[in-house]
Amino acid sequence: NVIHTYDQVATYIDKYETIGLGTCYCRHAALLRGEDIHGMPTDVCMWFGGNAEFAVERLGIRKVSKQEAREVLDRAEEAGLIHMSRNTTEEIDFLCNCDRWNCEVVKLVLRQPKPGAVFNSGFQPRIEPERCTACEICVGRCPPEALRMGEDGLPVVDMDRCFGCAVCASGCPEGAIVMEAKPGWP
Repeated sequence: NVIHTYDQVATYIDKYETIGLGTCYCRHAALLRGEDIHGMPTDVCMWFGGNAEFAVERLGIRKVSKQEAREVLDRAEEAGLIHMSRNTTEEIDFLCNCDRWNCEVVKLVLRQPKPGAVFNSGFQPRIEPERCTACEICVGRCPPEALRMGEDGLPVVDMDRCFGCAVCASGCPEGAIVMEAKPGWP
């Protein structure tokens, strides 16, 4: 499993001519069980390229334009979803937009003592103290609960838990969180 940033997903949308959109399996299953999906959107899973063509033709997945795919990405980002693929190559053919409550993969990883060590985008948040207003929005949005408020009133990142998903950064109204390359990450 690989975590992707918004910008990386936007690059995939630009790259592929065929993009398919489908329902999130995990949140759909939770709805069928009568569970709370915390207001998260369900129509946010994306297929790309040849897999999208197959899924549209044979699985009933809806083909979308690049503009529609960007709108879905924006909705997923606003909801604080984690952009995740399960590809083992550099090419991406499927992308989930996952949450911490219903996604089976994320829930399993969060049970580990150091989820950020194996489940990561290769980026990490850096807090810009002069811009931070200590609103704590980033703390509430963080899927792995890797952020807490420090004694100085600034968020502190537990790098053992952090995925590098950038949900904290995308939700910061002041732009006080910048994602930077994680040292030593491949």
